[in-house]
Amino acid sequence: MKTLNTKLQAQFDNMSKTGKLFRSAMTGQQVWDLYLASFEADPKFRDPDSSEHNCNLCNNFLRRYGNIVSMTEDFKLATIFDIEITDEFKPVMEALSKALKAAPISEVFFETFQELNSLPYESCTKSADRFQLGMAKNVKRYTKEEAEKFGVVKPNEIRTFEHMHLFVNKMFVDNTGVSVESIMGTYRDAKNVFQRAMESISLDTLMLVKDLINQGSLLDGTTHLFKIDQIIPMKKEYDSLAADQRDNWCWMASYKLPYAKFRNELIGVLCSELSEGKEINEACKAWNIRVDPANYMKAVAPITKKQIEEARKFVEQNGYEESFDRRPATIEDIKASEILHLNAGKGGIKNASVFDGVKSAPTRHKRNEFDGVEEVPIEKFMKDILPGCTSIEVLLKNTHEGNMVTLTTANNPESKKMFKWDNNYSWTFNGNLAGKSQIKQAVKSRGGSVEGVMRVSLSFPDTTDDYDLYMKEPSGNMITYSNLRVMQSSSGMLDLDAQGRDGHQQPEKRVENIIYTDKSRIPKGYYEIMVDNYSKKGLHTPFNIEIEIEGEATLLRFKGSRTGNRASVARIAFDGNEFKVQTSDAMDIIESNSISKEIYGLETNQFQKVNLLCLSPNHWDGNNVGNKHYMFMLEGAKASSDIRSFHNENLKPELAEHRKVMEVLGTTNMIRPADKQLSGLGFNATVRDEVIVRLSGTHKRTVKLKF
Repeated sequence: MKTLNTKLQAQFDNMSKTGKLFRSAMTGQQVWDLYLASFEADPKFRDPDSSEHNCNLCNNFLRRYGNIVSMTEDFKLATIFDIEITDEFKPVMEALSKALKAAPISEVFFETFQELNSLPYESCTKSADRFQLGMAKNVKRYTKEEAEKFGVVKPNEIRTFEHMHLFVNKMFVDNTGVSVESIMGTYRDAKNVFQRAMESISLDTLMLVKDLINQGSLLDGTTHLFKIDQIIPMKKEYDSLAADQRDNWCWMASYKLPYAKFRNELIGVLCSELSEGKEINEACKAWNIRVDPANYMKAVAPITKKQIEEARKFVEQNGYEESFDRRPATIEDIKASEILHLNAGKGGIKNASVFDGVKSAPTRHKRNEFDGVEEVPIEKFMKDILPGCTSIEVLLKNTHEGNMVTLTTANNPESKKMFKWDNNYSWTFNGNLAGKSQIKQAVKSRGGSVEGVMRVSLSFPDTTDDYDLYMKEPSGNMITYSNLRVMQSSSGMLDLDAQGRDGHQQPEKRVENIIYTDKSRIPKGYYEIMVDNYSKKGLHTPFNIEIEIEGEATLLRFKGSRTGNRASVARIAFDGNEFKVQTSDAMDIIESNSISKEIYGLETNQFQKVNLLCLSPNHWDGNNVGNKHYMFMLEGAKASSDIRSFHNENLKPELAEHRKVMEVLGTTNMIRPADKQLSGLGFNATVRDEVIVRLSGTHKRTVKLKF
């Protein structure tokens, strides 16, 4: 038995060097039965019902560990019985080796410290490098009764019996408290999902998705490009294998592979849809909906008490409690090496004055004021222009509402890192804020739509006549009260008709509204805005037209005229990408103003001072995790509502496994805005966007940064 154990241990050590051990589908009981049946001679020992090799401790060892296998470089199985031996064990080892190699793999092999510590193998500690599997030997003192029964031993005779056993490397012993069943289930699920991906997603599909990402056709696609690049060579290797090698290869390839469940991930779902024949435009559209920050990784199913308890236990046992105690970050928190531009003011303390609350009228800027400004790619700005800047101001626009962002951090800077990157900073973008447009609010209050790419609204509070809003499209199609609430092929629709002539509407609610909801369906050309007095008394009183295009709203106030009942008041030119508003020379305009509103305590259509310019925390300290954001933190910017302290998509995988509970925790464990916080504009490097900046330094200039 000593010789056998020495050879078994040497073979097991060689198998362990692969770093991956598995269990055969051949059960431990089947291994034991074959073991006994394979001896050419197995004489009786002591009890007539027992043979020399029918040992309870060896039985326990083989049933528990006899089906451990590893894999060779050519994806064939190796067993602990693949040894050279010439004694009575030779036919047994050959039979066990052959049977195990003919069976498929069913699980990974692991033991747990808790289990080994409860078994009578040896006294063990968590810090040990090797752990004993099975009993090495036992000592037996025979009684007088046993001696009389067996006849081959003497009373009080002491015999030492040696048994099959092994020592396993600590890499295969888990001490986290997770059960073996749970560990095996995790690996088994990963392998099965990975194998389904290899079987169902074609290489052509993977290459197509890579092209779509590189073309910019998928929103935030570059975040997932690395996974595609990892899966493509694996798919090529899988396709090159013989059919009988593929199952073993999947066990090997999926073992601790971060992308084993690729098929179930966001990018994998897209690949599956395309492989199953979904039309490419529909698949891309579905992708863009799924990755929208409002939808991505948001839990939709209710969570159970068990899920909450499991998440709480995991957070507590793994030292994450303090990580979830978060607050707004401040300039003092940011490492100097991560600051690309700093302009925190002179730092002096200003004496209070009774005139502090009296503010001068701000200088507002019109939509087309900077049409001809120099355009600069953000990469060129960062490299060539920013180093010479002493001051940066950005033109805050209504369309930047969704770009408002706040940096957050942990109250305890030494708390355990909870995100995919190596620091505890994160960020939260703003939700939608209500504007100050009275016409827009009137449209909303009457049930009209204000959420679209292009909106034109008419208000006429100074008359009880019935003024009507018309839109003539490039095709000649007219949107009027005659096709009220009928969606046109262009996605345009008149959804409110004031009918002011009946006298029942309040003056401030005499509004009409035309909305276009889908930019991709809006044909190129000119859109002529007309106003008609249905009462046939001429346009004799002032009226207002509000035009909102992609979040930028302009108010036009017209004098009115008695010369006719209908007039063309403005038109919108669309070239397939940008819209431009052109007013009519024939109509007298009282005023034309870009409509400003307050975002994070700052007025739009004004330049705002940049106190701090930095990258998003996932690109600090050499990190390169996910999409890069450029963050322009603005002086005086302050979130107007509670801030979400973290987002599921940024959490470490072990925390994201509890995503349903984490999603609820993120919405209930909000951060209150603070007087000192870093808020401003954030721009995703992979999403087309722009911002106008006014720079001071080596020389003054105004440029449009393109993302």
